[in-house]
Amino acid sequence: MTSFDVICIAHHSLLPHAADLVARIADQYKDRCRWWTANESTLAHEEADDRLRDTDLIVTVGGDGTILRGMHAASLHGIPVLGVNMGRVGFMSEIEANNALEDIEWYLDGNGQIDERLMLEATLNGDQPETLHAINDVTVHRGAELRMIEVKAFVDSVELSSYRGDGLIVATSTGSTGYSLQLGGPVIAPTSNVFLLKPIAGHMSQFGGVVLDANSILELALDSTANVTLTVDGYISRSMRNGDTVLISRSDRRARFLRRGPQSSFWEGLSHRLGMRIGAVRRGEETRN
Repeated sequence: MTSFDVICIAHHSLLPHAADLVARIADQYKDRCRWWTANESTLAHEEADDRLRDTDLIVTVGGDGTILRGMHAASLHGIPVLGVNMGRVGFMSEIEANNALEDIEWYLDGNGQIDERLMLEATLNGDQPETLHAINDVTVHRGAELRMIEVKAFVDSVELSSYRGDGLIVATSTGSTGYSLQLGGPVIAPTSNVFLLKPIAGHMSQFGGVVLDANSILELALDSTANVTLTVDGYISRSMRNGDTVLISRSDRRARFLRRGPQSSFWEGLSHRLGMRIGAVRRGEETRN
């Protein structure tokens, strides 16, 4: 991989010390490349989009939410994203904040590799049709009212089930470590070309969910008069009405992460972050008493 000439470094505007770390990184490596700064809000502006056309890399400083916003901007132009974690867990991050000043140099030297991930396209058909793109997940869920909603799911025009409960989440393999995991869903290898349909607080004995091939087309049809919201990646929200549908399929965009290790390092990081591992990282490294 080649080195980078122009880098956008974006930070969470409300996270303590994030802006300070951004300034320190840009200053330390100012002779290596051209830096320009943004935050999670300004990245979505038209001016930032114009600058991204000539940008080689986005470095995000914050949590997974900051990476998601950075990746939404990056995916329009095929730009890789390198995440510096200042959050709690940081499933999508590559570098920890306390090591960032030293560790980032290895990536600036062009040593990293691109890890491409599937994204989803969600088209809301209602009063105001709109197409959105998701890195983590698309969720159809009830509003503030404590009322059950009903959503019918069709896979490639075949009715799968009518779900009653708090809603449904459709997660990419990347998003399987997000909201879906909190609901008891499985963790999927991040480079897998599949996506997951998982009910939220499903009523009675409805089954736990399905894993769909990336070439499938999923249609969610709302059959409820309650207040319902379509949410993409946890921060893009649209209201839905009874009879509205959402078509979900593979996006033509890809999420591109800049990584150091092989794909197997994902499982190493997962076991560490979830506290599942006892002992050595790899088989054969155990020490026995």
